[in-house]
Amino acid sequence: MISLTQKYELLTKLPLLQGISGKELAHIESVIGMEVNEVPPMSRPLIRQNDPCTHLIFLTTGKMIREYRSDDGLYQTKSILQAPTILEPHNLYGLDCRFRCSYTPLQDVSFITVRKRDVMQHLMKTEIFRINYFNLLSAIIHKKEAQLQPVQGLTVRQKITGLLQRMFSDCSGQVEIAIKMTDLANFIEETRLNTSRALNQLEKDNIIELKRSLIVVPEIGKLRVKNEE
Repeated sequence: MISLTQKYELLTKLPLLQGISGKELAHIESVIGMEVNEVPPMSRPLIRQNDPCTHLIFLTTGKMIREYRSDDGLYQTKSILQAPTILEPHNLYGLDCRFRCSYTPLQDVSFITVRKRDVMQHLMKTEIFRINYFNLLSAIIHKKEAQLQPVQGLTVRQKITGLLQRMFSDCSGQVEIAIKMTDLANFIEETRLNTSRALNQLEKDNIIELKRSLIVVPEIGKLRVKNEE
């Protein structure tokens, strides 16, 4: 059991709650509870892809494995999500309210869940929360728009590294994408041979590791730095 002081410090560090006054936070906490739940490491997902998104879920401590499988089954991604963060807050509303990824506790984790009804009736009445939430949604939309913008004159290497950066834009550490060479080549609109050559060169440069139908990036941050150079 954490003390009220520890809980306040924890809550004020969470995305969407940063900047909320102590008085407002105390009122919200008294009305909807915002209890901290703890879960040990698991071998199976705590949340599965396509599960209904009915709560705003704050990951307060620990790390979770995040996995995604494309609807067409052509590729899968795997990355580590580290606290403090929120699990897909943009999918709480809209026409298709479901989680796009699966989440499995990698270590002891703690989280706070807030029902959609309580988000509307209480959190949304706080101006700072509304501003933080709208800014977060805007940032997600802007990133998606940027991904759709055509970029001319890219090399095959740049297409691959750019794709990896977009897929794991909010990640750090090791990430993985399981995809067949032919599917990747079609995805970036290149030949299989040119795609293979670019991947092999990235491996020689110690940027990625290649396994059977699997691309491993040991440190996605290193890839970003290389691209900037």
